[in-house]
Amino acid sequence: LFFSFLIFVFFSVITFIIILSTYGIETKKFNNIISQKINGNKNINIELTSIKFKIDIKELSLFLETKNPLLSYKTAKIPADNLKVYVDFISIIKSEINIQKVNLELSKLDFKDLKKLSYILKPSNLTSYLNNKVQKGKLNTKIEVYLNENNEIENFIARGSVEGLKAKIIDGIEVDKTNFTFFW
Repeated sequence: LFFSFLIFVFFSVITFIIILSTYGIETKKFNNIISQKINGNKNINIELTSIKFKIDIKELSLFLETKNPLLSYKTAKIPADNLKVYVDFISIIKSEINIQKVNLELSKLDFKDLKKLSYILKPSNLTSYLNNKVQKGKLNTKIEVYLNENNEIENFIARGSVEGLKAKIIDGIEVDKTNFTFFW
């Protein structure tokens, strides 16, 4: 009887882990908490519809995932496909959520659309180059933001690709149909 009970518990735990790592548990309980933590920064505003609570087996951590969040920085709407917020499990139990990392996958942007958002970019020479030299192309970006205990940005990693870039580098030198990946 004891051995059967252990086997039942073992398979139940394995099934629960498989469900949490693949599909997740959908909830709206964390919407306000995550929104308040992120909206604590004066320039960032986010609206979430529903969140899935999942386990990342590779990193052995818990995360909250949402599709198509409404994200804005200052007054610019930023098209996002996916947002993952990695949290400290112990902080969930204590009801004071500590966010460790945020993964943001942006929608594929045409450079024409990116030019509309360029006024929020720094440094200004990047904005000037984007507006005056780049003629067409598409940008695909994923950003990982690492936070400290006070939910302040400690570090970030941006990676992605540019497809079909047409730009004027300097007078007499142009690139056309250029593709590349970047890691910053």
